[in-house]
Amino acid sequence: MRTITWARGSAAVFAILVTAGLAFAAPELSSKPIGNFDEDDGTYSIQTVTTIGDCEALCKADNLCRGTVIYQHDMSKPEMQCRLNNGFGANPVFPRVAPKTLDYDQALSDLNAYRVSKGLPALTYNEKLNKASEVHARDLAAAGIISHTGTDGSGHGDRVQRQGYYFSIAGENVATGQMSWEDAFDGWKKSPGHNENLLRDDVSEFGLALVYEPTTTYSTYWAMLVAHPLDIEYSAESE
Repeated sequence: MRTITWARGSAAVFAILVTAGLAFAAPELSSKPIGNFDEDDGTYSIQTVTTIGDCEALCKADNLCRGTVIYQHDMSKPEMQCRLNNGFGANPVFPRVAPKTLDYDQALSDLNAYRVSKGLPALTYNEKLNKASEVHARDLAAAGIISHTGTDGSGHGDRVQRQGYYFSIAGENVATGQMSWEDAFDGWKKSPGHNENLLRDDVSEFGLALVYEPTTTYSTYWAMLVAHPLDIEYSAESE
């Protein structure tokens, strides 16, 4: 008899609009021992498989799946139980833990240090961009999805302008599953689509938001905007 746990691996999906990226992170593994099957441990489906790879594939193909527990009662036979787990329940195998509190000053400092190291100017915090980021992060959390398109069909440009911020350029990064700013930032730096946003040379301001919704598959929802305001007076004079 044996049991094996497997957590959904990290992955990245890029959907560059103007400048944009998507990513989600793997959940934390439980440190508690896996005993007999507990119907309240987050298991929502049990499938019979013959290889560990088959079980992993089932989880990867299902957005609800946070990880798997593989239970093989008789090791002389290939059949095993693949228990797909969503991390919910009173005693979840893959417990959902609150993320580290977002420190905006530290986030801006880290981002600017990275930009300066590449010969780029530092960005400044903008409340309107921050509000637009928060609106989108909350929308994603409410729907339990990762997307650059809001549930109302809006794009990031629409959401920025709704806050009264008119821009010459604006880009957005979103991510799900990261439990700290450091993890989200590191993931964005390693992703070409996200990194392009971080190192744009035509932006001057930024906003950032994190929303935690533990009742959803991804739990954490990040949204960041970088932009440069439109010089309305100059634009009007030039017409």
